[in-house]
Amino acid sequence: MLSQSIHQQNAVLGTALRGQALRIDSIQNNIANAETPRFTAKRVEFESALSDAISEWRNTGNLDLTRAARPTVSFQDFGTRYRLDGNNVDIEREMVALFSESVRYDVMVNSVLHNSRLLNTVMQGR
Repeated sequence: MLSQSIHQQNAVLGTALRGQALRIDSIQNNIANAETPRFTAKRVEFESALSDAISEWRNTGNLDLTRAARPTVSFQDFGTRYRLDGNNVDIEREMVALFSESVRYDVMVNSVLHNSRLLNTVMQGR
């Protein structure tokens, strides 16, 4: 039972890691195109679908990550004004987001590693 729970937690974390990696890639792309005329920054959303899957898992015991595994990419509109060249990338906001999202990614990786060590301990019967 414990090993199944750990495997399910790792499945959720894996889905979150893929969404987080896509978000980091999107932020890096926004930064790389900060000076590109008419470039519109993009954002990645995956938390709401993942949260719904986790809620369903808690309520029914059924873990279905099919929708949560498909993050949505949309054009970013923080109410920022477009520059005269049509670009809306706010480089300071993107740099802060990159740092913040990288820290979140690291925390998730450490959670997977912790679960793996816990599973290894259980399997060894300690």
